[in-house]
Amino acid sequence: MGEVVGWLRPGDFADPGHGQLYRCFGALHHRGEPIDRVTLLWEAQRRGLLADGTLSGEQLTAICDGVGPGSAEWLGERVMRSSVIRTAAATARAVRTLAEDEALGPGPLINHALYVLGPLDEVRTRWQLATGDPSPAPKAPAPPDDAPRPAQVQAALARSSPRLPSPPSALSRGAPGSAAVRPRSLGPS
Repeated sequence: MGEVVGWLRPGDFADPGHGQLYRCFGALHHRGEPIDRVTLLWEAQRRGLLADGTLSGEQLTAICDGVGPGSAEWLGERVMRSSVIRTAAATARAVRTLAEDEALGPGPLINHALYVLGPLDEVRTRWQLATGDPSPAPKAPAPPDDAPRPAQVQAALARSSPRLPSPPSALSRGAPGSAAVRPRSLGPS
């Protein structure tokens, strides 16, 4: 459990009963109790998983018997991989549904799509934590041959940026008595 508790969640399991059983494993691990068939059965009963039909005693026995010695981390990575795939498929369906909604304009569509992509990003981040393999950073596309050169870009920006008025000359800031600074009167004085 120590190998997977940091990144594997009950919702990652395709079968909700297995997710609840993982929750039992996590509770036993958190309390420092031994994890074996008897304590797992006790924790599942204490949580009401057998009474409410989430799991049956036969399912619990089959799960305990079916998992032989092996790496919890390896099994957890397999569960995470399937969780990433399920989450990506569900996210793709949701984004497609949003895109088909003609009432959504481009701005709201993008906002809703970003919201829908949140769970996928969270699962993908945990997958990277589990595998220790961060996804490669996206490479910038190579500029086409006719793309503007950096010097050309700077020159274009210099031409297009608004120009500030030139600072007033020393005469207009003026020395006292200068005609440029004296206000003109509009009427007889």
